[in-house]
Amino acid sequence: MLDWDDLRYFLAVARHGNLSAAARALKVTQPTVGRRVAAFERRLGARLFQRSPSGFTLSAAGESVLGHAERMEQDALAAERAAAGRDAGLRGHLRITASEWLATRVLGPLLVPFLARHPAISVDLIADARWLSLPRREADIALRPAAFEHHEVFQREVARIAFGLYASEDYLAEHGPPDWGRQCEGHALVTMNDDPPAIADLSWVRAVAAKARVAARTNGREPQATMGAAGVGLVCLPRYLGDATAGLRLLSPPSPPPGRKLWLGVHRDTRGVPRVKALVAFVVDALGPLRSALDPGARPRASGGERPRYRP
Repeated sequence: MLDWDDLRYFLAVARHGNLSAAARALKVTQPTVGRRVAAFERRLGARLFQRSPSGFTLSAAGESVLGHAERMEQDALAAERAAAGRDAGLRGHLRITASEWLATRVLGPLLVPFLARHPAISVDLIADARWLSLPRREADIALRPAAFEHHEVFQREVARIAFGLYASEDYLAEHGPPDWGRQCEGHALVTMNDDPPAIADLSWVRAVAAKARVAARTNGREPQATMGAAGVGLVCLPRYLGDATAGLRLLSPPSPPPGRKLWLGVHRDTRGVPRVKALVAFVVDALGPLRSALDPGARPRASGGERPRYRP
């Protein structure tokens, strides 16, 4: 009989390709992952992975096990979702994830009254550029700037996020304003790297500032804003973050950066769980007054056009 715990370690290594990343995902140590995988292979009498300096790749035996392990994972998670918290009421643990600037600037402050109102609920606020998986229960609720692709996820648009191009006063005093006709030649950029998915402004910046040199890249908006305010270079940021960062001036490029819709997602099997339902309702309602700050250029909603409010 296969041990489901062994399959969890096998799947983590298969997905991440190395022991250290698998250990972080499983919240255990790297030697523990190595020992568990080696013991699993001994019990099966087969090598599941090919080891190399660049990491772990599935062997032929590993490929044959992978599909079965994924189906077992789906069944185990479905059973957990079906049972989790349905009788617990407004108590228990929740994980909500968003990019680091949303978690820091928006969700963190918003959650204060929710936690005061529901002291029996505890929340993990996971700030991560990676998109954590709702079907694999890496999070219960997720906010992201792109629609969810899994059919198991119930989602809705909760806001729109506008972007702007900024520079510090010191940077502009030294380098002068950007020449849009010369595609910002002679200027420097602080931009995002390619790791986070669906980066709204990356291609726009490459077009508007095609002749600017890239001085720095980050995988998060907060360090991007910090370096921009320090005078490293031009920086494209969500307006909510850029407008609130001391020392940054909003510039006027020939075309505005593209905005994004902000989507909230929850697995369809858990959206009826009382604590999940309560937090979804709270976040949706609390984001309402912030819509104009998240998208300063948006026209106000017509009278009578307010969306129905969520209620737990």
